[in-house]
Order: sequence, then structure tokens, then C-alpha cells
Amino acid sequence: MTNSNETSPTSRPFVIGIGGGSGSGKTYLANRISEVATGEQVSVLSMDSYFKSLQPGDGVPDPRDVNFDHPAHIDLNLFLQDLDSLRRGEKVRRPSYDFRTQIQTPASVEVEPRKVIVVEGLFVLASPIADRLDLSLFLEVAPDQRLIGRILRDVKERGADIYWTIDRYQRFVRPSYDEFVEPTKHNADVVVDFTFRRALFVELLTHVVADFVSDSFDARSFVQRVREDTFRQGAIGTRSRRPVDLNTLIERSTVRPIGEPGEEPVLQACDNSNC
Repeated sequence: MTNSNETSPTSRPFVIGIGGGSGSGKTYLANRISEVATGEQVSVLSMDSYFKSLQPGDGVPDPRDVNFDHPAHIDLNLFLQDLDSLRRGEKVRRPSYDFRTQIQTPASVEVEPRKVIVVEGLFVLASPIADRLDLSLFLEVAPDQRLIGRILRDVKERGADIYWTIDRYQRFVRPSYDEFVEPTKHNADVVVDFTFRRALFVELLTHVVADFVSDSFDARSFVQRVREDTFRQGAIGTRSRRPVDLNTLIERSTVRPIGEPGEEPVLQACDNSNC
């Protein structure tokens, strides 16, 4: 990706972007990168913290009818502002979002501008976010595995009902993945098979980051070689591509940020009384 010039490339943080569908393992990978780097050398910025609060005047009858997998519900300007501040070496206070109440809480969390900044979220590989990344990764995971991952996360961490989680997947998550998330893999430096090669890739990437923060590995030169090897057009090997832009995806999409009110989940449980 093309990087802005707030600071020299060698002095500013190395920014890794992790994209992919809901339940694909983005947060897991970001946390693993942070864990293996010694000396607090890695900070993580999650797009999930930047959801906009649902307001009473929004006319939403039920939060379960809100398509949170639509980019319209992300405070993109604030996310970009905080990311740019971190890239300039400035600390930020990111918001906190309560998924049980669908509002941003008064609490904020300080994020330090460390040597490696990992940003993860559904739309981080779309421009203009992608233009700020030094290394971009797309986690490709089989749909059934993404659904399982989302169910486990929503039920355990967000107090969600399993049937409504399945309903939301059918109504919102899968269509939004096709419209907004899957196209961004064309902006990725590396598309990872995170269904069958998860452990291998995590091991390789965490070693790369650990070596980089210990100054024993030139990550920027490595990424440049990856890009030169991956993107070649024509006999002379020139690299020219048009980045996938988030605003363009929104303009072309037929997926709406607010769904039709539904009294019952699409998929019903089958028990002895109704089978």
C-alpha cells in the first residue's frame, strides 16, 4: 500500500492490517502477535471499538435488526484519526463499545505508539485504511468455520442468544461479507488459508514480528519483496492495481445498514414440541 509521509519510513511504527470475515480469527491473530513480542513492543487497534452508538432517534425498533457488519456503523473518521496519530508516534485514547447495550461507553483505553501497530477489523483492508498499512493480511476461512467462530464469540463474550446469532448471520453477516469484506482481499499482500493452515501461519508471522522488534529482521524490505513477487502484470512485470475503496463498495451495495424488523429468527430450533 502507499504510505503517507508523516515521519520517515524507518522511524514510524510498522503497521500490520488483518482483515477477513466475522469469526475468521482476526482478533486471535492480533493478540498472538502482541503476546510473542517482548518488552511491550506491539499495540493493537481493533475496529470493533469504533462502532457508533445506537441513538433513540435512529428509529430502530430492535438492535437485532441492525446490520453491524455494514461499514455505515463504524466511526471511520475517528478510526483514521487515531491510526494516523499512532503512526506519527502519538498516544491515543480509543473508545470502548458495549455490544450488550450497543453504545460507546464513557470509558476509553490508552493505546501507545509502539514499534508494531496491529489493526484488525472487517474493513481495514479497504482504502483509505489500507493505504496506511505496511503489511496487509486477509484471513480466508470456510463459511461454516466463520459461523462457528462467530457463535462461540457472541455467546461467550457478548451474551448473545445462539438462535439470534444464527439469524443475524443469515440476514446480515453473510451478505455483508460478500459485498464489503471479500472484495478487500484484493488489497492484501498475503491471503492466508486460515482454515487449514492457521497454526503454521501464526507460528511464521509471530516469529517474523518477534525478529523485527528485536532489530534482527528488516520487515519492510521483506514486504517489498513479497509485493514485487505477488503483483506482476505483463511481460515487464509492472505493478499497477486500483485499490478497493470502502466508499465505492458502499455506493454499489444493495445491503442495507438497517434490516427489516423480524419477530422471529430465520432458523428455528427443532424440539419435541414442534418437530
